[in-house]
Amino acid sequence: MPRTLSLPPEDVFAVTKKIIFVMEQLENHAVISGKPVKVLDFGCGNGVDLGQYIIQGGYDYCGLDIHRPSLLYASEHFSTPHARFCTKIDDDERFDVLVLSEVLEHLDNPSKILRSLVKKHLRKGGLVIGSVPNGYGLTEIEKFIIQRLGLYVAIRAVVRFVRSLLGVSRQPNSSTEPDRVLPYNHSSGHLQFYTKSSLRRVARSAGLDYDEFQNGSLMGGDLSAVTLFRIKPLIRFNTWIAEYLPAWAAATWHFTLKQKGK
Repeated sequence: MPRTLSLPPEDVFAVTKKIIFVMEQLENHAVISGKPVKVLDFGCGNGVDLGQYIIQGGYDYCGLDIHRPSLLYASEHFSTPHARFCTKIDDDERFDVLVLSEVLEHLDNPSKILRSLVKKHLRKGGLVIGSVPNGYGLTEIEKFIIQRLGLYVAIRAVVRFVRSLLGVSRQPNSSTEPDRVLPYNHSSGHLQFYTKSSLRRVARSAGLDYDEFQNGSLMGGDLSAVTLFRIKPLIRFNTWIAEYLPAWAAATWHFTLKQKGK
């Protein structure tokens, strides 16, 4: 990982741990390939949680998304001569690395989309770097209980109120303007709830398989983020303990996929 990269403090969602994982995988791939690496960040959003760090790493970067307010924010804050944000790319444009950070769980047909991305846009010997929540982990259970009891709107209002009292932004990791509300595609909820095995089936449908697999955190949702995990040592424990858990017990996963036989 580039030594000059300035990382944010860790949060309950293990975002910084994900940044480190992605940057290390990119650097390893660049060393192995021995050439400049071109990256497609599919579903890049506003670029705050991950895209800006890939750009800081000096990679040839393209952030692709359908949510125009997020893209506008990303373009205004993070565009450089080697980084662009867009809603579409040419069918024949190819990349060395495909990044899918918190994307696959939002797709109605992840197998079809992943196959298309790999076939059209990933170069031979390319790498896929991704992250998803464990569909049956503690974070998703927290969300399910809140939604099942019809408390989601009320809880969000309470969370916003508590954050305002404490001066905590929704994404404290990396915004240079903490008082500005960051654009986010709230209408795109989770459609897929993965196990490690079901995620692997999606990968294999695109001719890919696991190369690296890492647990992110034990738990972490909006409610727990402003209550239990206001205590900083617990945030560190949350990501540390995940390293010693079986995959089914973790809340989030970080992984790389490679083409079979490569």
